[in-house]
Amino acid sequence: MLEGKLLGDYASDYDEHEDDERDDDDKFAKAGGGGWRGDRGSIALLLLLYTLQGVPMGLSASVSFILQEKGASYADQGIFSLASWPFSLKILWAPIVDAVYVRSIGQRRTWLIPLQLLVGATLLGLSAHLGALISDEGSDVRALSGIFFWIYVLLASQDIAVDGWALTMLSRGNVGLASTCNSVGQTVGFFLSFTGFLVLNANGSVGLGGFITFWGFVFLASAVFVLLKRERPSGQSGRSSGRGGKGDSAAASNVLTVAGAYKQALQIARLPAVLKLSAILLTRAVAFSAAETLTTLKLLERGVPKQHMATLSALMTPVSVFLPVYVSRWTGGARPLDAVTATWMYRAICALGASLVVYYVPEGLGEVGAPTPWGYYLCLYGWLAAYAALNTTHFVSWMAFYSRVSDETMGGTYMTLLNTVSNLGFKWCETAAMFLVDAFSSAACEGGEWGGREGAEACGGSGKSRHHSPCVRGGGTCVSSDAPFHVAVAVSPVLAYAWLRVAGRHVDRLQKGGISKWKVRKSAGR
Repeated sequence: MLEGKLLGDYASDYDEHEDDERDDDDKFAKAGGGGWRGDRGSIALLLLLYTLQGVPMGLSASVSFILQEKGASYADQGIFSLASWPFSLKILWAPIVDAVYVRSIGQRRTWLIPLQLLVGATLLGLSAHLGALISDEGSDVRALSGIFFWIYVLLASQDIAVDGWALTMLSRGNVGLASTCNSVGQTVGFFLSFTGFLVLNANGSVGLGGFITFWGFVFLASAVFVLLKRERPSGQSGRSSGRGGKGDSAAASNVLTVAGAYKQALQIARLPAVLKLSAILLTRAVAFSAAETLTTLKLLERGVPKQHMATLSALMTPVSVFLPVYVSRWTGGARPLDAVTATWMYRAICALGASLVVYYVPEGLGEVGAPTPWGYYLCLYGWLAAYAALNTTHFVSWMAFYSRVSDETMGGTYMTLLNTVSNLGFKWCETAAMFLVDAFSSAACEGGEWGGREGAEACGGSGKSRHHSPCVRGGGTCVSSDAPFHVAVAVSPVLAYAWLRVAGRHVDRLQKGGISKWKVRKSAGR
């Protein structure tokens, strides 16, 4: 009911200006005809920064894999998932990133250079103490969560600066490519640090500590590329053109204090269009959280070797890298979210495949001398690729919409607000799925002297760490029941259909008219 109220209260606010604003959509669509070649250098830098942003995300996923191998419960994984929450909290400090900077260095470079250095130094420090944090005797999940929480704080701050810089770095006609750079860059970074590590580690080529050390030095070196890029002040991109230069001069003079930036952020959050969009974003991930959050962990628990998962991930990378470029022809226009509503139920139906790939894991998979079930892996790859294609299409569409409606004069804060709400919508569903499935799951011991026993006596009970359980100490493995997972996946199409029925027409209304309904009409003060 709360969602319905949020979605319904502001519908009438858009009709008043709709007819006056349609010309803005036509201008936006025509602006994309200039090509991207003039922005090649800027696109290359954005790809680099977004790629580096994906690296620690891949490293945290690698750590999650290792924790799962060492007997972590879903509650442990739920605690570790909290490390990525800064992306859902970054609006708290986004106005500071927008308002505080050294003018001689630049609004975005002031933050990006020290942030790259801090991430690099933190990774080097983590690699030096990794042995004490992850071990067969028991991993310190809370300490790991704290360290990665700090890394994600730095990454979230970097994301604020990069998203805001993209609005002025790219020309008006190419601003939609920011979402493509984001998707492609983060996918490549995640692939290099997640799949790359799993492959190298499976071959005995490198350990996690050495791998993290390498990326620490890469981050330190990357600050040089940011230093060499000339920064253009807000308001000097092609987005302000067509109004006699007034937008440029106004934007250039719109220098806010920190207090003014927070007031501006509050005004953005109060816009009827932003309130409606927030209600949509906070509820869109409910239908898919179980399939997206738990399938990989379930496959590992059922015996799929991590090197096989790494190989499948590597094979999926072309889909995640090239698909955003392909779909940009639809997401670069005035109605990028049409790609979401048109494929929403396909994604919901595809999510059901999570239960099938977990249920049909072959017996004895991964054991020494066991034959490779090529048919199963072909089906698993087909499902992973299909779901990744739909997921990536939706991600690029939403990001393109954020870039289109964000006011560049408050670009870092505006993009961060929308991305914060978007990330929060995913993170609360992810963490809730971890804890709920763990709460309703029972565990049985497989192998070792406690083999065949169930419940707290062998595995420590639901929600408790299994590192020191009798089962693990006796050489066995605690395996959770699959029933709660299958139930959660089975309701995905029902929840997705309900969401689309309620939110679909509001998504359509958000795309109608021009962008004036996304503007803060009164000054927030300086």
